[in-house]
Amino acid sequence: MARHIIPPALQAVHNRWHFAPAVEAGGLIFVSGIIGTSPDGEAPGAAALSGAEATSAGAKDAPVEALVAVRDPEAQFATAFEALTAILHEAGATLADVVELTTYHVDMDRHFETFTRVRDRYLSAPWPAWTAIGVAGLVVPGGLLEIRAVAEAPARRD
Repeated sequence: MARHIIPPALQAVHNRWHFAPAVEAGGLIFVSGIIGTSPDGEAPGAAALSGAEATSAGAKDAPVEALVAVRDPEAQFATAFEALTAILHEAGATLADVVELTTYHVDMDRHFETFTRVRDRYLSAPWPAWTAIGVAGLVVPGGLLEIRAVAEAPARRD
């Protein structure tokens, strides 16, 4: 049976937008796409889920498009990885458990080098499988990157 992974900071997001941050099934953790957001467009540091939390705590009918992307590209990418880390932590996993990564990039040519530099601060060998996809836009205005991941669930580790 599938287990939904919902960090407390994302409970209102789950309730309002019917969005499961992650689902554990078949020994794997499937993490939904996450964008680096914050309440005010500034890097939130360790509070990487604060953008989604602040938006969902606002007006009851606030659309998902009301989320605010972190303005600085490097900080936005780091915030997305911090949010991924927080979601995996809620599932009892870490970035070291990631086996597959899919990244969606707006303006990939312009930001790819910055993204790979940030990615390499968060992930290391053995590298997960990875697919990078260029897209015209994301649901969050100003969003440059969305990360989706699959990780091995802790119970499956040898």
